[in-house]
Amino acid sequence: MGWPEVKQAADEHRYELVLSGATVSERIDKSGLDKDIFELTFLNFLQISNTTLLSLPVELGQLLKLKTLDLHKNSLKELPASIGLLKELKHLDLSDNKLQKLPTTLTELNLLQSLNLNCNQLTELPSFVLLTSLKRVDISHNQLKELPDGIYELEHLSEIIASYNQISNISGNISKLPALKVLSLNANKIELLPSELTDCLKLKDLHLQDNSIQDRRLFKVIKQCSTKAVLDYIATRSEKVKAGKKGGKKGRSRKVSEGADNEVSADQAEAQFFSPVVRVMHSEEFKVVSQSSVKVVRPYIVCAVVRNLDLIDADAYKKFINIQTKLHESICDHRTSATIATHDIAPLAFPLEYEACPPGDIQLVPLGRQEEITAEQLITDLRAEAMRQKQRTKRNPYKTGLFKYLTLIEGAESYAVLRDSSRAVVSLPPVTNCDKSKITGKKIDVLLEVTSPVSLETCKTVMDSLIKMMLEVGLFSEANTLVDDVECATSLSNQELVIEQVRVLGSDGQLRVVYPSRVDLQFESVKVIRPEKV
Repeated sequence: MGWPEVKQAADEHRYELVLSGATVSERIDKSGLDKDIFELTFLNFLQISNTTLLSLPVELGQLLKLKTLDLHKNSLKELPASIGLLKELKHLDLSDNKLQKLPTTLTELNLLQSLNLNCNQLTELPSFVLLTSLKRVDISHNQLKELPDGIYELEHLSEIIASYNQISNISGNISKLPALKVLSLNANKIELLPSELTDCLKLKDLHLQDNSIQDRRLFKVIKQCSTKAVLDYIATRSEKVKAGKKGGKKGRSRKVSEGADNEVSADQAEAQFFSPVVRVMHSEEFKVVSQSSVKVVRPYIVCAVVRNLDLIDADAYKKFINIQTKLHESICDHRTSATIATHDIAPLAFPLEYEACPPGDIQLVPLGRQEEITAEQLITDLRAEAMRQKQRTKRNPYKTGLFKYLTLIEGAESYAVLRDSSRAVVSLPPVTNCDKSKITGKKIDVLLEVTSPVSLETCKTVMDSLIKMMLEVGLFSEANTLVDDVECATSLSNQELVIEQVRVLGSDGQLRVVYPSRVDLQFESVKVIRPEKV
């Protein structure tokens, strides 16, 4: 018996078909994929996601009008060679599967613009040289030892996301990518960076944290997540860059001095971001209780309080929001590794509670909304809005706004949720914060929250980076901030950030983590003033 969604698509001559979730999985387990899907030759959008699907039939190649094929979050181990027949395909999402190799025919899709292969088991890739229209590729979270052959020949390629692999080398041919704007290679085995990186004139986001960089100064600069600082440092240290060489963006210096001047320039490139002070305050006031229910969902959380953060200036507020966005797109790996949330402390009742609940049992007022709804209804509404947007714009909505994070919790029986002691929901990671504690443009005590399904260390790394970037963009505590219950307007400089500790306890009352502790905030040239007792 045919599937109702497939029959409806055939009867109504629909151009889109979405099959997702537990019900579809049950049908696949019982009798396999409905072969009538591949008779819908008029389809231009096909999504089969969040199922137990192990393979696709050769008949996939009959869908010659497909422009988008979304197969994320299945159990695919292989693809049929017939995928190479889909010559009109522009967007292909194969993320969160179990693929170990790809058919070489896939690289014959010369109209393909975006390719998502993250979270698979790939150890090698076929040549990309024929993917001449490719603009974005995501091959993160695999087991690749090098970038695919031919990737440096793709003149339209603007984004390479290849974090969490075993890549050890970036070729000097990187300079042959004139459109490159984003290069993410976090958590690989890279030791050296080519000077040709400075020839990528459109490069705005360069992410190289957690590599084996041999140059210790460069390692420290990379840790601060500033693309300009990294490129300036490479330029000043490169023996290949000649004095007086011109070009590039305004503000990117490529002039290299000789001898001792080289050393001074390198020091300046490293030091220009390291002038402010962080003052850590010991605290027993702020606590979060992490329940055992969250262990199988999103087990790790780290929090801290920023005292009297000055966000009155509209530009300061914008910077605060922008650095969170930048981190989400880089070391947070689009919220798959970690999610940042920030809250106004004033309306919150401590201690907070971090737990997991069925989505139908979570009541919240999402950020930007006025009425309370369940998390289940929120996700349903967002999916519906995504489909309406897709019909209006003819573009994939799951790449913008909150929509792009829906797949992270798709099919989950429970969601992680942070509540205050009144049981009001504070945040629903990785999707949204709540309106109750939204940040506004004023002088404000801010709760910084980082959650992760990966590790506690991931949370700490992201929190360190968030605080460091706040310093870099000039976000500080107001000068009359109370420190140890004494008003220190005379001693607290106008470039200090006051951070108060938050303790995370288990349901048994035992301490899980306190942040920041003495091992956190290890910034090379930032003075960190710590309490006597931590």
